[in-house]
Amino acid sequence: MIPTKSNSPGAHMNFIRNSLFSPPVDGSLGGLSSSTLHETLLQPILEHMEAGVTVYGLDGNVLFFNKAAKHFGMSEPINLHEQTYGSSAFYHPDGITPVAFGELPSVRVLRGEIVNGQELWTQPSGKAVSILVANGKLLTQASGEPVGALIVTHDITERKWAEQRLEVSEQRYKSLFEHNPDIVCWLDLAGKFLNLNPAFEVVTGYSLNDLRNQSFQQLLDKEGVKRVLSMSRHTQKGVSDNYDLSVFHKNGTRIELNATVVPIVVNETNVGYFVIAKDITKRKETEKMIHYLAYHDTLTGLPNRSLFQSKLEDSLLHASHQTQPLAILFLDLDRFKYINDTLGHSTGDRLLTQVAERLRDSVGPHDTVCRLGGDEFTIILPGMGHDDAMDFAEKLMQKLISPILLGNQGFVVTTSMGISLFPQDGTDAETLIKNADTAMYQAKEHGRNNYQFFCPELNIALAKNMMLEAGLRTALDNNEFKLHYQPQYDHEKIVGLEALIRWQHPVYGIVSPLDFIPLAEETGLIIPIGQWVLEKACQQCVEWQQQGLPPVRLAVNLSMRQLQDKHLVTMVQQTLQKTGLAPAYLELEITESIAMHRLDTVIPRLQALQDMGIHISIDDFGTGYSSLSCLQSLPINSLKIDQSFMRNMSTNTSNTSIVSAIAAMAHSLSLSLVAEGVETEAQLEFLRSLGCSTFQGYFFSKPISATECEWLLADLAAK
Repeated sequence: MIPTKSNSPGAHMNFIRNSLFSPPVDGSLGGLSSSTLHETLLQPILEHMEAGVTVYGLDGNVLFFNKAAKHFGMSEPINLHEQTYGSSAFYHPDGITPVAFGELPSVRVLRGEIVNGQELWTQPSGKAVSILVANGKLLTQASGEPVGALIVTHDITERKWAEQRLEVSEQRYKSLFEHNPDIVCWLDLAGKFLNLNPAFEVVTGYSLNDLRNQSFQQLLDKEGVKRVLSMSRHTQKGVSDNYDLSVFHKNGTRIELNATVVPIVVNETNVGYFVIAKDITKRKETEKMIHYLAYHDTLTGLPNRSLFQSKLEDSLLHASHQTQPLAILFLDLDRFKYINDTLGHSTGDRLLTQVAERLRDSVGPHDTVCRLGGDEFTIILPGMGHDDAMDFAEKLMQKLISPILLGNQGFVVTTSMGISLFPQDGTDAETLIKNADTAMYQAKEHGRNNYQFFCPELNIALAKNMMLEAGLRTALDNNEFKLHYQPQYDHEKIVGLEALIRWQHPVYGIVSPLDFIPLAEETGLIIPIGQWVLEKACQQCVEWQQQGLPPVRLAVNLSMRQLQDKHLVTMVQQTLQKTGLAPAYLELEITESIAMHRLDTVIPRLQALQDMGIHISIDDFGTGYSSLSCLQSLPINSLKIDQSFMRNMSTNTSNTSIVSAIAAMAHSLSLSLVAEGVETEAQLEFLRSLGCSTFQGYFFSKPISATECEWLLADLAAK
């Protein structure tokens, strides 16, 4: 029962102490009180407890509080009548909303409520503290009559901070998960889906309902499954991994992902995986296109030089290990430049595309066709020796020679092929390519439209050509060129001279124009060399005239490069002005094939030269394909019958017929006629019978030096 000897707080406190800490023996409250026990044992325990302990009397006065309770602001009395509570202020957990007087734990307990789990926020000493009322109840006598209230509180500040941090972390995770533009999914240890973010559905078309408890592997192809199984060994050890994967969209299309797999580790135990992936489909497509363009020809789609080199090296390695032969074909289209220049690059490109298609259709699954550039192609033929390569080349030539129809026009394309064989012609890619290329040029020298196998002797000829090309670049500066002149006769009178260039090579001696003029054409050196020939010949002609020798017309040959040069007319005009030669004494010769090449540019240039008073002639006439209408459109003065028709004219009736036809054509066009290569009197008489009056050939004179020519002119002038 409640003590009655004294109504002082001390008396009530003694009662409360005994109520709290003295176990009753007879069921009464006061039977076993022990102040000694409290002072010596319980008081220190209460003071050092982390929990706050506060005891209120029924009137709201504080009968007992420990140090922790004071720290929590739970040591001030309650005025039940005025509904005030000391100087401490308590707030709800939000730290903003004050706790009403009637909601204070002590007031609630004194009302008879049991308070357990109420959270408060306060600042008793200026520092924010979150507290939890863990136990709030009435203290009663054995009879059940209340005598006070017990409030036990705990400091949960750290826990609340941890909860806040956890909540913030969860919010961040949720935001990162749901609003991440990249795919994020959560898998269990078996690789089954536990959760996925909206981006996953956007990219793949699958929702969580579609994939819940389904394996991630079902989205992969076989290669992807193998890769995931291989990579999973790392992630099972708690190590993150990154790799590219192909997954299937819900609609069946393929998506390329770059995925990072992060193990979820809890208490040092792997409990699942996060997969974070970027959609790299467009990047992969771009990379694939870049790779394709790097190793394929954009026009034909064939492997290019880089891929050819790589495939050839792989094929050679395989052939070497398997002791098998291998053939390399090097192909070059004949006269493709003429088609390209005459009909335009668009037509040339379409022609190349058709040729590439025929080449592709001609090879087997293990063979490789490549376009090196321009009109050059190569074919790798694994397992083929000499005989097989020969059969293949012959069949390929037959297939290629069939007309190619572009629009309404048909084109016949022939090729020159060079073949090198592994291992006899080389054991490395560079040597085999070089030797096949050398053999291809040999095929061109044999008249085109054929194939040639490489032989070591070809390298000797190639080395000579390389030396000639190198020497050609310095020949002008070293004064290695000189001119010879072959007279043109009308009966016994010299009416003209043809200037013919000779090269005095320091190693090879006299080099024929047939050997170095093509090199000069290829390298572009024909422009400065041709200018030198024209100027030297004009100077010589003026010198002869100044010596009082009979004036004759001097013929100089023009190459295709020169005729295509836009500065040609200006160069000729300046040369005549520089040397002082009258235009009437200059004749410019162009071959029939050159004259027919790009008439739209040839005709204006020839016309400009002819308007200056220069004589224009067509050389080697009869070897090309010019028509009567083409000849009529050309501003020319004479035709020169090619010397090839002079040979065997007495026995070859076709040559005789051709010469007769040329003569008739020249007369019908009012063109003068010159016959080259006259070597016999019979040829001379036949040509005269056709109305030809000007002749050139060994029957009259071989090409002679300027000095010899001077003597000849002087001798004829004296007669």
